Amino acid sequence: MMPTILLVDRHSPDRDDWKAFLQNQGFDVFVAENEYAAVQQSLELHPDLILLHDTLPDTNGYELCKKLKAHPLHQTTPVVLVMSPDADKALKGQQSGADDFWGLPTSRWEALSRIQSLLQMRAYIDEQAKSVLLSLAQSIEAKDPKKVGHSERLSEYALQLGESLDLTDDDLETLRVACLLHDIGKIAVPDAILIKAGPLTPEERLVMNQHPVVGEGICAPLKSLRHVLPIIRHHHERMDGSGYPDGLRGYRIPLKARILQIADIYDALVNDRPYRDALPADEALTILIAEARCGWLDAPLVRRFCDICQATGHFLPKNRSMLASYYA
Repeated sequence: MMPTILLVDRHSPDRDDWKAFLQNQGFDVFVAENEYAAVQQSLELHPDLILLHDTLPDTNGYELCKKLKAHPLHQTTPVVLVMSPDADKALKGQQSGADDFWGLPTSRWEALSRIQSLLQMRAYIDEQAKSVLLSLAQSIEAKDPKKVGHSERLSEYALQLGESLDLTDDDLETLRVACLLHDIGKIAVPDAILIKAGPLTPEERLVMNQHPVVGEGICAPLKSLRHVLPIIRHHHERMDGSGYPDGLRGYRIPLKARILQIADIYDALVNDRPYRDALPADEALTILIAEARCGWLDAPLVRRFCDICQATGHFLPKNRSMLASYYA
């Protein structure tokens, strides 16, 4: 998939020429000709690069650049300010948060070279940041010795269920990364709550229930994790709408979030927790079925999960690390 560029410029022959040139190089190009359109399209498209010409009728490039860069989704999105060259303007461009400041390029090919360099740098930063988040997720899990290996086992279970549904390789990869990062928002949960050896108070439960939203916010700036965000946010929703954080009901809950949720509950049941000992696998499956009958879990997915579990000896380990395979 080629990168997406948002071209912000008033309607003019020059803008149309820019759009045609970039499209001929294989980019997906969208245009916005005022401040409102630029903000809305940047949020809808999650572009890989924003090319911002200082020609808009309702704002100047500096102010719009500040507004775009202030949003969490655009913290790693390169924004290029394009205007006539001037030392003072270049300084103001840096102060507005622009990642690059252009005078008018001597040629479109010079512009293309600079665009490609920015996109390569953005991809590198994205991958490095993703590695940091994966390590952070592991460190959160390690706070509780009883949960060490949880995300790797969860990946194992979820991928087998996903494969049985004929998910594409891309969807399976998204599901795998979501399993590794699904609880990263627990970085904001105090240890006294996170590893409490007993039921949480209503106040503590409110704190705990924020972790999917926090996790989504942590991962949101990275382009490579955009498809993971709905899974992280919605893996505690329930089919009857009684889950959190948004109370989604039925098939409004993303499929991969429903898959992850079933695998997550199963692994929690068959492993020790501070507040109870591990349950036998058969008993864990009985609980999943009961929760599906209560309208909390996706019943067809639970049935399929139980069938796979029983056919494979209750998900016997395959002697491989999902985290290691992700980095391979």
